[in-house]
Amino acid sequence: MISDAALKEFKEIWAEEIGSEISDEQAMEEATQLLTLFDAIYRPIKKEWVKHYDDDKSKQATI
Repeated sequence: MISDAALKEFKEIWAEEIGSEISDEQAMEEATQLLTLFDAIYRPIKKEWVKHYDDDKSKQATI
């Protein structure tokens, strides 16, 4: 569930970016879809992956 404050902020951002007002019901639906999408695609990066990337990057810089 999205809080009233978060819903209000989402509606303000929507109005700034899209240029139109939306109802609370539509905002709730759009915000829920956005959060669902982020949940599906976002995965934290493991520290070991960052270290491996940094090591590879520094090796390439010295070549």
